[in-house]
Amino acid sequence: MKRPTKRRHHTVPKFYLDRFANGRHQLIRIELPGTKRNTLNVKDATVHTDFYLVEAEDGTWTDKVEDSLSEVEGAAATAIRTLIEDKPWPIPHQVREAIAGWTALQYLRTPAVRQAGSQILDMAVKLAIAAGGREEMRRHLEGIEGRPVTNAELDKMWEAMTAFDEYTLDAHPNAHIQTMSDLLPGTTRLFYSRAWNLVQFERKALITTDTPVVLLSGPGQDPSMPIGLATAGGVLVPLDRRVALIMGEVGVDDELTHGSAVIAQSLNQRLAHEARRYVFHNPEDSPLQGIVLPEPRTQEVETDDPGSFLREEPQE
Repeated sequence: MKRPTKRRHHTVPKFYLDRFANGRHQLIRIELPGTKRNTLNVKDATVHTDFYLVEAEDGTWTDKVEDSLSEVEGAAATAIRTLIEDKPWPIPHQVREAIAGWTALQYLRTPAVRQAGSQILDMAVKLAIAAGGREEMRRHLEGIEGRPVTNAELDKMWEAMTAFDEYTLDAHPNAHIQTMSDLLPGTTRLFYSRAWNLVQFERKALITTDTPVVLLSGPGQDPSMPIGLATAGGVLVPLDRRVALIMGEVGVDDELTHGSAVIAQSLNQRLAHEARRYVFHNPEDSPLQGIVLPEPRTQEVETDDPGSFLREEPQE
């Protein structure tokens, strides 16, 4: 049986992190909330073993998704280099398309998106158990077993499955890959069609994070409320330690902006706020002065307590 050969999967690609690294491909990695920091090579950052493996119908696992990711990354690496170093204006279609596609993929591919899917599944199943009650569980068990379930068996299963704090449910990795596949075309079109503002810095430096594509609230939106792809006022992604891309409204012209110290600090604060576990920057830079680093984020979805939906039921 052929085994997957690509085991070290980067959830943020090396080519991208290298644009924030020094000449030796090194980054400073800060672990939130900022008490731990170390220097590491880009090849060792954001590595998750087997993260993009897919289970085939015959039960084997394949690393073919990594090949697809590499194709998108290769096109984006060329496009970002062209945009930053050659400075074509207006932005050529092929450059815009490649960067929009990679940015969409980067938004969808992170562990945060996978975790959100698992937390939604966990909440949905537990709410269904609580709302359905004991007799619904009896019917479900009898459908699986193909026989009547005794009260003692039901009691044991009910006690275990309503101890909601004692277990969590994780979605299958294939579900995340399917979500990426389903949402990528539409997300790419959405990012492509927004007005692009390239914010360029001469001396001030940008950070990046383990979640480098950030949705921004728009005018009149409560910044404390969740932001969706369709409702976001903008999309921020640092392309380089000296260049940020902000995708704004649809139907207006692209812009070039000369970045200031105030803008750099504002963008870095927003990026840091949306990091899940790690912030990265070039060892030669000091971009975190005045930046408040958050606690690591472990919850992606605000959920109701399923235990509050349990009701007292008469037992036979």
